[in-house]
Amino acid sequence: MPPIPPTVPAGVSAPYPLPGGQHQHTQHTQQPQQSTLDFILRTERAVARGLAPRAPYPGHSAPTMEPINYADPDMRLLNRPRKLSNSSTSSSNTASRETYSSGTRTSSWSSATSFDSMDFINNRSAEYGYSRSSASSGRPHMYRSKPNEIFAALPGEVLELILDELKKLHLGKNTESCSTCWMRDLCSIMMASKKWSKFARTSLYEDIQLNGLDSTVMKKRYRGCANPRLVLLRRTLRANNQVAVIVHSLKVPAVPEDTPVEAYHDLVASVVMACPNLERLVGLHPRYSHNFDRLYHALSTRQKLKQMDWMVDSVSVLQRPPTRSVTKQLTKTHPTTGHQGPFLTPNDILPSQSNAFLEYHLNWAHLTTLTIHTLPGGSLTPDNLITSAISYLPSLQHLFLSALPFTAFKDDSLLSLPALKTLSLSYLSGITSNGLSNFATRSSSRSIQRLVLRHVNIDEMPALARILSNLIHLENLAFVQSFPPLMPEDNFILLMPYLASNSLQKLHWDITSHPTCANVADSILARSIAAKGFPALRTLRAPNDPEGIFQGLCRPRDRVDMPGDRFRPITNHARNMSGGGKSLSVPASPTAATAAAAAATVKSPTSPAFSPDPWLLAPATNLHQARLAAQARLEAAWRFPRFHCNVVDEQGMLVDKFSLAGFIGATESKILYDLRPDAGAKDENGGLVEVGDVIGDCGEKGGEMCNGRWNMPSGPVDKKDKDKDRWWHVERGRWVGVEM
Repeated sequence: MPPIPPTVPAGVSAPYPLPGGQHQHTQHTQQPQQSTLDFILRTERAVARGLAPRAPYPGHSAPTMEPINYADPDMRLLNRPRKLSNSSTSSSNTASRETYSSGTRTSSWSSATSFDSMDFINNRSAEYGYSRSSASSGRPHMYRSKPNEIFAALPGEVLELILDELKKLHLGKNTESCSTCWMRDLCSIMMASKKWSKFARTSLYEDIQLNGLDSTVMKKRYRGCANPRLVLLRRTLRANNQVAVIVHSLKVPAVPEDTPVEAYHDLVASVVMACPNLERLVGLHPRYSHNFDRLYHALSTRQKLKQMDWMVDSVSVLQRPPTRSVTKQLTKTHPTTGHQGPFLTPNDILPSQSNAFLEYHLNWAHLTTLTIHTLPGGSLTPDNLITSAISYLPSLQHLFLSALPFTAFKDDSLLSLPALKTLSLSYLSGITSNGLSNFATRSSSRSIQRLVLRHVNIDEMPALARILSNLIHLENLAFVQSFPPLMPEDNFILLMPYLASNSLQKLHWDITSHPTCANVADSILARSIAAKGFPALRTLRAPNDPEGIFQGLCRPRDRVDMPGDRFRPITNHARNMSGGGKSLSVPASPTAATAAAAAATVKSPTSPAFSPDPWLLAPATNLHQARLAAQARLEAAWRFPRFHCNVVDEQGMLVDKFSLAGFIGATESKILYDLRPDAGAKDENGGLVEVGDVIGDCGEKGGEMCNGRWNMPSGPVDKKDKDKDRWWHVERGRWVGVEM
């Protein structure tokens, strides 16, 4: 059995092993002081080598230091090694105290840093010109931020931008979310902190969007009231005035099937009265029949209202003047064409009803957008009623007039309009070419940036020339008509460009009377564009382009049609682009009905012996069929190359010969040939937004549906999970607002 080595008590230095594996055993009483002094001397020599001066780098001046005398007894006491670590050999308390007093302990090889090494580090720090915190001060305390302290330190503008991006993620394009999911997330953010609550509440109530039907759970909880969401919203706004003043835009659900229309309008009116700073009411467009209506009265009291849509309906028989008949059909001479035709003239309304209509506009000093559309049989008389109402609107910038009767808006009314930025005239039988020419020459009309002329009976090209030349700020022009305007007979010389505008950027041109060939107006416009008459033009939309004269003026495109055009059925929209089958369809909107009636009664000025033709019944060219026709022209051009390439070798011998690049267009052109509809418009209406698109459901009923489960985790769902239906809500459509 090998001998067991004796244990070394604490305070005895363990010398290095001797060669040959023999160890020197030293007793506790044999020269302890000598071995300790030897160890200290060896340590001093190592420290002295480490403190040797280093070569300074260029530009560095080493600080002067006084040498340390390690032979001093006080320094030896400070340079004493530390205690052994816990992993060292244990000893008794008595031996430890004796060792501390005698100063015969050696350094533990498992220890980290001794006092001498600490002095060495401090000396090196002083040598290189920087200082570190002393060991006695310890490591500085790491500050931990409190919950939501970072967001509380951010400015409010940053939080508003974050909330705006959240709204885009929920309500933007190509998203599966809806307004209910967006408002639910805003409610969660409001519960996060006080700072978030302030700005999230503003974002939530500033633009309220209530879409779809109420959930079954809510109906059971509030059995005593219909439309519980509107009732709860009204209660919240009435109870908290700070929240009520935030509301600027209110989107209410469509009228439920089980609720009377008048009762629903009264409920919405009570919500409107609780919003003192309301600017827009969307999603609900009641008909105005010149009766007292609580909803219209509530809107008239909102002094900060910025948008108003009038849907004027016919007056009931009991409210008509007794001296007038209910309907009266007069035969008058058309002021432009000189042809005889029947014109339906609605009966005049009572003077008290006209005054009531004017009084609604007295408090709307901030109104910027006004839309007036008359339904079949609607009336607004006398002829200066609309201009008188507009005179009470000093901030008006955008005016949309649609389907007004002959007695409601004439050339004199057009000349009385104030300075506007947007003017839309659709299906107005009282407007003539002379009236538009005189209107374009007025100084107040030069501020117009967007002009829509849709079926306003412009029969002369000089009227269009004056409009383009005098409206110096015009950027967007839409011209739709069933017959082309002609040149005067006394005008023999035609200089190009006849039509010119330095500011026009987007042009919509659609003349529906010539489906198989280009008319005179199309040729004049195409020659004017080719003669650099529109230097700022960037987008051209010409649905009726049978010969491709407008397509050839734009820059080439690889494809004109959209991905799903070839798989969509071709609808019978008053005419077929192929030239066969002129089947008629009943107009679905009031504007289409007005255009169909006007086209059926008024003869075209382009041909004296003109008989009523189904082509005139088309209010606009179908963009779906126009894209297919343009793509067919493009594919036909691929067979005729535009460039011929000859490949020769170094000796000049012909090696290869081929042709390429068959296309339609001008490579140097900056104009885009775009046949896509505007946002919210339909292909059947020519791509322009009509009143029927604005007052429709806008996807709330028949569009894409959302039930809130789009953000659930993918994979199997645990049936026992309580939060599996936390994100679910009743299925509602994605409503997207449409603007004129």
